[in-house]
Amino acid sequence: MMMLLFMLSLDKITYAAGYIPNIQFAPLYVAIEKGYYEDEGIELKMDYTIGPDVLKLVALGKIQLGSTDPDAFLNAVERGIPLVHVATLYQTYPVALITKNQVEKSADLKGKRIGISGAYGSSYLALRALLNQLNLKLSDIDLRTIGYTQVATMKKGLMDGVMGYENHEPVLLESEGMSVNTLQLNQQSLWPGVGIMTSETFFKENPLLVQRFLKATFRGVDDLLKNPEACFQLVVETYFPQVKQSDRMQIEKRVLMKTLPYFQSEYTVKKGLGQCDPDRWCNLHQLMVKEKMIPDSSAWKTRINREFMFATTPEE
Repeated sequence: MMMLLFMLSLDKITYAAGYIPNIQFAPLYVAIEKGYYEDEGIELKMDYTIGPDVLKLVALGKIQLGSTDPDAFLNAVERGIPLVHVATLYQTYPVALITKNQVEKSADLKGKRIGISGAYGSSYLALRALLNQLNLKLSDIDLRTIGYTQVATMKKGLMDGVMGYENHEPVLLESEGMSVNTLQLNQQSLWPGVGIMTSETFFKENPLLVQRFLKATFRGVDDLLKNPEACFQLVVETYFPQVKQSDRMQIEKRVLMKTLPYFQSEYTVKKGLGQCDPDRWCNLHQLMVKEKMIPDSSAWKTRINREFMFATTPEE
């Protein structure tokens, strides 16, 4: 009876992951399995709706919180969509140009065939920024739309490089014996990675519930950073049983290990988990203004709430 009353008293929250079940959501899975959400009086349901609909669903209150790419978030709030960014998971975005040969100067990339999922979103914006770093224009490369076929495209030698994620496609390619190089944004140009958003209404009406959700989530991040092996086993056992008995288990583990550094930075070492260096938001805003993706306005700053910080605990 007491357990039934406890379950009835839990606040129900749906979290929009924005993608299919994936090892990148390990912090949330860890927090679910270890009961951290229940500790905060929350019953969490994961939603795997993909694409821009996530922004609308969260803004309309159909879903309470969700993952968001920072550029999609800025674009949305500049269009008047009532969202609030409440925490940063990845300190920077893992997007990268993945190439067969190392790219160090403009001549290494000029005229090369580069594959991209599409001329939109974070990958396209990152490509524009990388070209700027090398003093190149879009017209200096042979850009091809390849959908989500980065690994197959590189294996077949159809492109000289592809836009992908440093913690994903290189791991898959290297597992098949192909050595690749990656080019990422320089330290002066970094922008935030994936974060957590909610609607203005939900945030105003439930500020403590949002804080409780974030506390539970970042307990999962903290555990993952301190004991990734045990957390990986817990996640695989429960959420990816098909991987456990396959060759993909070691690949998924390497993807997770490559992802861990993105949760931390010099800023989190000093301040705690949960937010990134504010300069990275400014870098992203300036780039999007330069690329004429959003107007040159400071209104977006009111939509970045930086109240939450998670102080990590010493390892036992």
